Amino acid sequence: MEKQTKVGRLLKQHMVNEIASALKDASSLFITDCGKLTNAQLIDLKRRLKKSSGDYIVVKNSMCALALDKIGVAAQVKELLKGTCGIGYSEKDPVSTSKVLMDFIKENEKFAVNGAYIDGKAVPASIVKELAAMPPKEVLIARLVSSMNSPISGVVGTLAGIMRKFVYALNAVKDKKTKEGGQ
Repeated sequence: MEKQTKVGRLLKQHMVNEIASALKDASSLFITDCGKLTNAQLIDLKRRLKKSSGDYIVVKNSMCALALDKIGVAAQVKELLKGTCGIGYSEKDPVSTSKVLMDFIKENEKFAVNGAYIDGKAVPASIVKELAAMPPKEVLIARLVSSMNSPISGVVGTLAGIMRKFVYALNAVKDKKTKEGGQ
């Protein structure tokens, strides 16, 4: 006789596969403890994260561990899975996602970030706080371009100053010659 697979086990396997497929393309995963939040607060958090190109899921810890193991992350973040596990994730910008999570913590003391997995490395909550304090990506790019442009502007200004002084010197010689020739 062939042993039948239980429906509950199939559902759990399907849920783990769904969670793993949602998280596999994420460049950053933020492991949180959201056990004491209301449903309305969780919906508010999800809306905020959607605006910053992120998302949020609440998962049972055992299923979360299986899904993270499936995508090859479990070993690094296993100790972060405490309390009711919620995962904020983003495929693009970990800074904006961390800003949203840290702002949400200021409004909801019952919510906590346990740590994160960013670009292949597990990081503690203190690093997530530092990441949230960084300016947005666009501001950093503008600063970089400005600092790269600064030496070029200095060279242009110096060359323009030399040319200006040369023209002033030629003008002074011309004025002197016209005064000498007029007398």
